[in-house]
Amino acid sequence: MDIFDVLAAISARKNSFINSGINENNALMRAERDVSDEYHISLLDIRTLVGEKRNQKEVRRYRSQKV
Repeated sequence: MDIFDVLAAISARKNSFINSGINENNALMRAERDVSDEYHISLLDIRTLVGEKRNQKEVRRYRSQKV
């Protein structure tokens, strides 16, 4: 699976969430989480692909969970 497949999966999930009545921002967050769980890709990597900026608090929380 390459980057474009991951982005296509996120986009498809996001659109299905939007069609079910969820606002766009929450739909994107849920789609990212679902694709992360399904394809076993870290959420931070998916957010980097999508182009979201991460704050340091989130990075520290992620690193503390990995230990």
